[in-house]
Amino acid sequence: MTPAKRLLLVGGSATHLSKARASGADILWVRMPDETGPADTERGVEVVHADYADEETLRRIAQEAHAIRPFDAVVSLTEPGLDPAARINDLLGLGGTGYEVAHRFTDKNLMRRRLVEAAVPGIRIVASALVEDEESLRGFGAAHGYPFIVKPTCGTASFGVLKVDTEDGTAAAWREIGRLRDSDHPLVHAYDLGEFIMEEYIDGPLCSAEAFSFAGHHVVATVTEAITEESNHVHVGHAVPARVSPAVEGDVVRVTAAFLDAMGYRDGASHTEFKLTPEGPVIIESQSRVGGALLGDLIETVYGVDLQELAFGWPLGTARALTERPKPRGGAASWLVVTEPGKVREVRGLDEILAKPDTVGVDLWVGPGDVIRSFDGQWDGLGHVASRGEDTTDAIERCRRSLAELRILTD
Repeated sequence: MTPAKRLLLVGGSATHLSKARASGADILWVRMPDETGPADTERGVEVVHADYADEETLRRIAQEAHAIRPFDAVVSLTEPGLDPAARINDLLGLGGTGYEVAHRFTDKNLMRRRLVEAAVPGIRIVASALVEDEESLRGFGAAHGYPFIVKPTCGTASFGVLKVDTEDGTAAAWREIGRLRDSDHPLVHAYDLGEFIMEEYIDGPLCSAEAFSFAGHHVVATVTEAITEESNHVHVGHAVPARVSPAVEGDVVRVTAAFLDAMGYRDGASHTEFKLTPEGPVIIESQSRVGGALLGDLIETVYGVDLQELAFGWPLGTARALTERPKPRGGAASWLVVTEPGKVREVRGLDEILAKPDTVGVDLWVGPGDVIRSFDGQWDGLGHVASRGEDTTDAIERCRRSLAELRILTD
């Protein structure tokens, strides 16, 4: 009998663990010390609580476990775990994405520099520079015009994204950078907010390409339509397939493949965001993982492809590569759940939404007694509601109706 393969899973959720188990591998799951949510501890799963963002801590755990029984792959599908998992790939020689490539995705300044170096035809270079002080903000505006965007180089979920509209706004932006660096937000500890980048503002609708790379062959499963809250730049809605023309979709697919080649990314999932302009799609940023907001569920519903299971099965050799883009069947959409700040008193409508035949999923992170912060970024959302429909428009309408039925009452 062939022994089961062994996987090191760095961070992530109980859903990630479930998807990893589908590969048939035995799993060592390293979770942060304070992560105490549901965990499948059935046979074949070992859970270790440790600060995996600390390089020496994860190195020790991985080396000791690998010496007893070697790992076949290491995977992370959570933003704070991508660089740590890549370091272990390098350390143990497992053949997956290494740190040099992974960090081009987690550091937005490195991504911009890489695209300048690669100078790939068809990929527009967006002007960018690191923030040094208030004067550097004014200098960037003078050189590249207003408005422009300021954001953490290593942030995620639209946290800390600022739009500087005029020269008079540079002082306020500099003060806000200082405030963000000292933020007490409960999720900030997982990210380095010391460095901020300024980027030329790109106007146009937002979309993303959800792709999977198989030994350098990039397959875009779908182009996702994103709906953004203008007040804080948070992506509140996502829908597949995006309501764009075949020509625009073709441009996004082509630029995605060229971008991933330029980044040196050969294996695994990716989520690449674009602004659609009259001159073509312009890359905003990218992550070397499956996108959030229940995107994996939307794609599985419409295309029959589970990108999260692929993310584990492909490096373990238990999944076959896609040879062509999957065809959509209907549409699906998800929307961010928000409510007024305060302490949650009651949640209403959840059971009714879950019972609907068009509900794809509900991912609710709060319940009675939890304290709700002001809605300043994606992290301040409370979860997502996702629905399927006959097409994208129908799915969005159904999703918004279900969202309206979910009542989170606060004091």
